[in-house]
Amino acid sequence: MRNSRTLLAVSAAAVAVAFSLDPAYSQQRWSGGDTFRARDPGVRGGAAGAGGPLSGLTATQRAFFEQGLEDFAEEEDVADGLGPRMNLDSCGGCHAHPAVGGSSPPVNPQVAFATKEGGRDRVPSFIQRSGPVREVRFVRNPDGTPDGGVHAL
Repeated sequence: MRNSRTLLAVSAAAVAVAFSLDPAYSQQRWSGGDTFRARDPGVRGGAAGAGGPLSGLTATQRAFFEQGLEDFAEEEDVADGLGPRMNLDSCGGCHAHPAVGGSSPPVNPQVAFATKEGGRDRVPSFIQRSGPVREVRFVRNPDGTPDGGVHAL
C-alpha cells in the first residue's frame, strides 16, 4: 500500500494493545514466582481523550500525526493494495469510538462491509452487528509457543 509505513506502525500498536488485553498474555510469571493478573478497571469517567495528538509534540511530530490521522481514516480499495484478507477498508472504520483512533463503534462496520458493492462474503458467527469489531488471532503456534498473529487458513 502507498501508506504502508503508517499502516505498519498502526498495526504494531494494535498488536501491542491486543496482547495486553488477551488473558493469555495478561497473566505472566515474574521472577519472584508471583503471578500478575490484569484487572479491568471498568468504565472510565471524564472525556474520552481519543483521536487527538499527544501534548508537547514538535511541529514536525504534529505534521506526522496529522498525515497519519488522514491515512488512518482514508478508505482504501484494491488499487491502493487492499487484498483478499482484511477487516475493513480503513483503519478508522474499526477504531472509531468515541473518536477516530478509539475502539469499536457501537454498530460493527464489518457486517455491512461483507456485502459492500455487491460483495458476497459471509461474516463468522462471532462477529455480530451489535458486537465489537473482532479479528481472528492464533493464541499459540503449533509448537505451543505464544503467537497472536493472523494467518491464512
